[in-house]
Amino acid sequence: MLLVGAAFSALLQAAPEQPLASQNSIEVTYCIDPNWAPYEAIRNGIHVGISAQYMQLIAELSELKFKLVPTQSWQESLEFVQQGKCQVIPMMNTSNYRKQFLDFSVPYFEAPNVLVARAGMPMLQGYSGIGNRTVGIVQGYRQVEYISRYYPGLRLKLIPSEEEGLKQLANGEFDVMVGSLMSVNMHINNLELEDLHIVGYAEPFDSLAFGVNKSFGHLVDKLNMAIERVPETKKVEIYKQWNNVQIRYSRNYAVMILSSAIVLLGLLWLISRNRHVGGYKRIIQQKNEEISALQATLLERNKTLGFLSAHDTITGLYNRNHMIQRAEEEISRFHRFHTTATLIAIDLTPVDENQFSHDPSIRDEVLKTAAQNCLNTVREVDVVSRFTGEQFVVLCPQTQLDSAKILADRLLECMDTHYLLSNKYKTAIGMAELRDSEEFPDWLERTIKALYQSKRQGYGNVTIAQ
Repeated sequence: MLLVGAAFSALLQAAPEQPLASQNSIEVTYCIDPNWAPYEAIRNGIHVGISAQYMQLIAELSELKFKLVPTQSWQESLEFVQQGKCQVIPMMNTSNYRKQFLDFSVPYFEAPNVLVARAGMPMLQGYSGIGNRTVGIVQGYRQVEYISRYYPGLRLKLIPSEEEGLKQLANGEFDVMVGSLMSVNMHINNLELEDLHIVGYAEPFDSLAFGVNKSFGHLVDKLNMAIERVPETKKVEIYKQWNNVQIRYSRNYAVMILSSAIVLLGLLWLISRNRHVGGYKRIIQQKNEEISALQATLLERNKTLGFLSAHDTITGLYNRNHMIQRAEEEISRFHRFHTTATLIAIDLTPVDENQFSHDPSIRDEVLKTAAQNCLNTVREVDVVSRFTGEQFVVLCPQTQLDSAKILADRLLECMDTHYLLSNKYKTAIGMAELRDSEEFPDWLERTIKALYQSKRQGYGNVTIAQ
């Protein structure tokens, strides 16, 4: 079993020392989520975790001196920063609600969110695959606002922390929990909740930044300057330190005691009868070879699992979750460097729904053909995914609308002229260029609206979103 509990426990006990402040230092009070290890936590009154190490670097690169204001929960931290009892929160996502009372720095750490459930739950394709199940989520987290806006039909159960939520999930108090990947993995292993498993990704992924009370908005520029000066080597070092995965095997102590007794008798026997040494050496060598073979098999299966988690099983294209992740990365790059991007949605509508009833495998072959045509047409930098059943989405990084329109026209021509696709499907294409301050759901919604407009116009055309 892959575990991170032992590594994280050791790291959490070693809090980074705060550097001595100069006479010109500006004292900045801050609050954190006290129960969000390994991202951040309070242990014995000390701030530890990823955000603590980043704050130490930022303090060294600026004239800021940070002072912790302890809180008992994430909800209390949000209330404190809103009331001005602390000036900043170092690690949080932006949202429309939070922007009413906070200003935000540039993001400095990104991490995925996952769906967790008890054993037996099938893999879930994001929130759309949850159905009528009850979802547990920490009160005050950005995901609550996101789900309420885009998935209002989901039943939510608010929980005080991810650790407490995992305990409730294991007891069957709700069906699925949303949590941060590294935090969930650590708590599952520390609490030995062997019946809980990760069953899918939860959009959007975390893009974490400093949240600053609007009364202290002048701190944002100072934070941004320090964040931009953090060396990439330091970022990689912090990530590796907190993402240190170790292998631990479950132990049967009765077997261990019995084995120890046998080994002791064996040693006594070896003292009196100094032979069979060569035989034991051969056995040890054989076992080492078996362990090496098992480790190689485990590595190969992990690679296969990584591929399957990001790819569609029928077409081999990237799946919806991977496309969302790549699009969020492109949006983050756009906010930093103002390099635009364009999204293209392709919809294949069967000419006759009954044409696949006698042989469903024909539909799969057609989808594979469409996928291959897309890959043969797009550029090497473009990202192609099978987003839903017969709908494909192409992400064109650092591409303006005019250039993307040429690509969309080529895709349409390729689909309409292929003998297999043109006979069985009608093609419609919609596209939209990324706008300032636009998140992925809004960008995708404009693209899909353009796609529907293309369908209403009778297919066989490319429509650009307004």
